[in-house]
Amino acid sequence: MTLSVRRVFVLMSIRARVAASVVLLLAVGTLAFTVSSASPAAAREPSPPTNCSAGVLRSSKAWALCKSGYGTFRVWARCNWSASTLYGPWKPPSQFGDSSVLCATSTHPYGVVMAYGIQKREG
Repeated sequence: MTLSVRRVFVLMSIRARVAASVVLLLAVGTLAFTVSSASPAAAREPSPPTNCSAGVLRSSKAWALCKSGYGTFRVWARCNWSASTLYGPWKPPSQFGDSSVLCATSTHPYGVVMAYGIQKREG
């Protein structure tokens, strides 16, 4: 013998209905306050590195540097002797420590950077 929620609510006394309504309102209010009062740092989306620059040094070395933001970055380069893309090491953003790739190697002493850029990962 099950009673529907509506029927149970109708059969409750006025005092019991008011008490149940107050409990539900307090629960909803507490949940809304908890969600809206999250700290800005916790609510922030991870962002990729920013304030970045990249370039070529003496036509054989590609470099990249990101100074702010979160996550990591690295330089990529295409050399005249390879159809593949070469990548530098992943680095965190900072004022120092660029990511670099050399196209001039012992096996390719006349390697030249043909294209370059920055690859970023959010953190």
